[in-house]
This record gives sequence, structure tokens and C-alpha cells, in this order.
Amino acid sequence: MNIHLTLSAPLPWLTAIAKILSRKKQTGKGKTSLFVFPRTLSFTKEGRRFIAILFVIGIAAINTGNNLLYLVVAMMLSLIVISGILSESTLRNIEICRTMPLHIFADTPALVRWTILNMKSLVPSFSITIEELPNKKLTAEAGYILKLPSQTHLTQTKSYVFRKRGWHQIDGFKINTRFPFGFFLKGRRLYAPLNILVYPKLKHFIDTAESSHGKMGDTITKAKGQGAQLYNIRDYTLDDDSRLIHWKSSAKTLRLMAKEFEKEKKKLVKIIFYNTLLELPGYEEKFEDMVEKAAGLADYFINSGFKVSFKSLSAELPPKSGREQLYRILRELALIEPVVADKNIPLDIKVLKQ
Repeated sequence: MNIHLTLSAPLPWLTAIAKILSRKKQTGKGKTSLFVFPRTLSFTKEGRRFIAILFVIGIAAINTGNNLLYLVVAMMLSLIVISGILSESTLRNIEICRTMPLHIFADTPALVRWTILNMKSLVPSFSITIEELPNKKLTAEAGYILKLPSQTHLTQTKSYVFRKRGWHQIDGFKINTRFPFGFFLKGRRLYAPLNILVYPKLKHFIDTAESSHGKMGDTITKAKGQGAQLYNIRDYTLDDDSRLIHWKSSAKTLRLMAKEFEKEKKKLVKIIFYNTLLELPGYEEKFEDMVEKAAGLADYFINSGFKVSFKSLSAELPPKSGREQLYRILRELALIEPVVADKNIPLDIKVLKQ
């Protein structure tokens, strides 16, 4: 009887902790929280055991009236208070900056550099875990710092993988700590929104244009010109540049010989992407595969020294060479979407060599 009356006695602090322990998270598709708490708090395995022991000793102290048990309960409660103060000081005034690579491709690891700064003037931070806020389109490696002294910073390099092409927004970080006793996992959200353009994955080929579309354009014919390939060796004249002297042949013939070079062939390629919207099973997967194929073609021809132009049903880029042209094409492909057009136009890619 005495035990029953004791358990039903008004103990506000025990009731509050019991509610926290017994509370179940209720989430629904139509439910959204009105606000976000500035800190998150969850019990660790050790913390649950500690609270359970605290309950047992607290009930025993109330039932027996033993002052030593009351002293133990007070000490354990003081540890909880100290844990809250020290964990809060660890999480405060921590700033994180990202340095993203210039070009990011879908399904390809990108190395992102974090700069973590402890802006507190005196107090260091201990045992910090850093991770990106949840994002279904992103897989990001988490980081851990054992100690970050005050007024100092450190850098870490982490791997990010974006699953899809196009624009992505990452919201920020979540900083967690178990310091000092490991009873609680306390977290803080650090908002650092950033918009990132992700290029499509490059689908590589070996001589894609010739294997998929046949040989296109004129055949290579050798002619005298200002190219890079050697065309002929002839006698040196006073009108020739001294840099054209072929010294090896001159030594053999005992007279000056000059080099002639082949005429450089004009290398132009036009990639045509018919991004037609069609009602077909598996259309989305096929469309993404064609986008990756077009990106691979652009990369192949740019690296082969061609001037490449790009045309789709919604955009057109003039022919240019170099990496900047490649990234212009990849930007168009990162944002390209199916377009309603004549149903007789199939979803296809064509490569024209000029």
C-alpha cells in the first residue's frame, strides 16, 4: 500500500522524464511541424541505462528516506545538468563552409572540402559529428572531429554523390555530439543553403560516332599546308623559316633540308538530340540513357580536337572547340527535358561530321 502511494506521489521531474522516454514520434504524410527546435536530443544506450538506474535509486530514496540515496540522486541529476551545459558549449559558435568542385557529374563521386571553424574565444569543442541534412538525391560522407580548439579551423575532404542531373539544393549540416558523458546525443542544425548544377553522367564509347552511326564526312586526303603532321622533306630555300630545317636529313645529305607539313583537315561535328516526348513504357529511363549518351559523344569529340555544335528541339549551340564548349553542352544536357513535338520524330541522337 505504501509503495502504491509513493509511486502516485506528485514528482514533476520524474513525470517529465517519463513522458520523454515514453513519447513516440508520430509522423504522417499530411502532417508538418509548425517549427523546428533549435536543438535535438536523443538518449544513447548508456543514457537509457543511466536514467533507469536514476529512477530505481530515486524510488528507493523516497520509500526508505535514506539521505545517502538522496545524495546519490542529486549527484546523478547534477551530471545530467552538467552534460547539458557542456554539450551546449560544444555546439555553439561552430561554422562550416563548403568548397564545391567546379564541375559535378551524376553518379560520380565529387570531392567537397569542408572548412570547420570554432568561433568561440576560449572554449574548445569536443567529439563533433558533422553530416549533411537528409537529402534523397544526395549521398554525402559524414565527418568527425575529436577536438577543435577555440579560434581555430580545420579542413576535411568528403565524398558527395548526386544521383540525378539538374539543379540540386542542399540545405545545410547537422552537428551532433555525445560529449561529455555519452548519455545523450545532442544536435544542432546549421543552415547553409547552396544550389548546385549537376551534369549528366558521361557514357563513354570507343569511337562512338563511327560504331553507332557509320563513318561520316570526307575521307582524309594528304595535302601541303600548315598542319602538325609531316608531309615532305625538300631542299631548303632562302624564303623558308629557319625553324623548318630538318637537321637529321641535312646531316645525311650534307645540305640544308626543310620540312613541309600536311594541310590540317577541318574538323566539325554536330550533335543533334531529338528530345521528343513520347508515351512509351520505360521512356524516362531511355531518355536519361540518351542524355548520358549525348554527353559522352560531346566529351569524346571535344577531346579528339573537333569543333562541336549541339542542337535539340529546345536549344542550339554554335560550333566551338575546347573544354568550355564541352561544359556549355553539358549544361544544356543537365537541364534538358522532353518536348512535345511531331510523333513521327523518334527519340534519337544523330552525329553529323562536316
